[in-house]
Amino acid sequence: MRDNDTALIKEELKRRIESLCTKLLPDGRRQGRLWIAHNPVTGDYSQSPEFKVPLNRDVGAWKDWRTGDKGDVIGLIEYVNRCDFKEALDWARDFLGMRNMSPAQRRELAERAKVERKRADETAEQRRLKRMADAEKIWLTGYQDGSASTAETHARRYFAVRHCPLEGIENRDLATFRFSSGQEFWPRAQFRHENGRRIKVQTGPKFPAVLSAMRLATGQVAAVHMTFLSPLGPQKLPVSQNENAKIMFGEARGAMIRISHGPEGEPPETATRPRPLILCEGIEDGLSLARACPEARVWAAGSLSAMGSAPIDLPCISAVVISRDNDWEKATAIKQFDQVWEALSRAGKPMTIIESHIGKDFNDLIQED
Repeated sequence: MRDNDTALIKEELKRRIESLCTKLLPDGRRQGRLWIAHNPVTGDYSQSPEFKVPLNRDVGAWKDWRTGDKGDVIGLIEYVNRCDFKEALDWARDFLGMRNMSPAQRRELAERAKVERKRADETAEQRRLKRMADAEKIWLTGYQDGSASTAETHARRYFAVRHCPLEGIENRDLATFRFSSGQEFWPRAQFRHENGRRIKVQTGPKFPAVLSAMRLATGQVAAVHMTFLSPLGPQKLPVSQNENAKIMFGEARGAMIRISHGPEGEPPETATRPRPLILCEGIEDGLSLARACPEARVWAAGSLSAMGSAPIDLPCISAVVISRDNDWEKATAIKQFDQVWEALSRAGKPMTIIESHIGKDFNDLIQED
């Protein structure tokens, strides 16, 4: 088998990645830049889908976030069809219609694939920029921090009940939080499926929400983190087992929720004095740590996997303190944390781990009976 044949097969599979996912993972659906499905091998249909395949940027580099299994686009065929590499290539040739192609047709295919891949990359970049712009638009719809709006008052009551009030946090980033009195809760919207596309036919209900800017190292808003609140009292929105009261939208990789700036009081793009950074998952955990440790900068990543993309190579960060949630009954969380540690260690900064000895995180620690 020629090497260029394998390379061409990979390129063509990437070019047709959504059709490939529809074939191999028919119960899944496109969500942003990912195809998300249940794992057909482990049969995890009673749990939330954690089998994810990128449709742009690292196309086909799939991963099951529950088992830790991962691979490239050929490996996706091997894994789902439970076959070896050679069998996967044969399956791919049939899928792509390459088995009976002449050398001239293969050359034409390779040239067309090159042109279409460039076009697809450009389209993916445009889509990425649009998602970033749309995320910032959502964030800007909220009332500003400090405007004394009803939405802000409701959110402050929620944080106060969680014993992490916004008041009194030294050098809190006042450009992080905004407050909405009615943000759409997308999981309860209604959709119909047509020609492989998901089309919204009815918007979801609207609820109060905390809108948190997720910023890149440049300060640009790349994503928005939404914490939905109950309209009846200071608590998170009650949700079903398959829902989550917290949603992230946009391009969250490398974008952090800046809780506080440490004693210098300057954002990363203008700060010059190196100070420790406390990096955690949740906003409430970050607020709790910022109140307790005003000498450190505090960022929340929004999720465990996102912590690994934190831009800790910035000169204003002298060391990293990772606040690790107590999720040790979950094998997936253990694997994810190991990957986060490995990714962050590449920056060469001193790192250490802290954990609460009560509950899931430090916000649980400070709760009163």
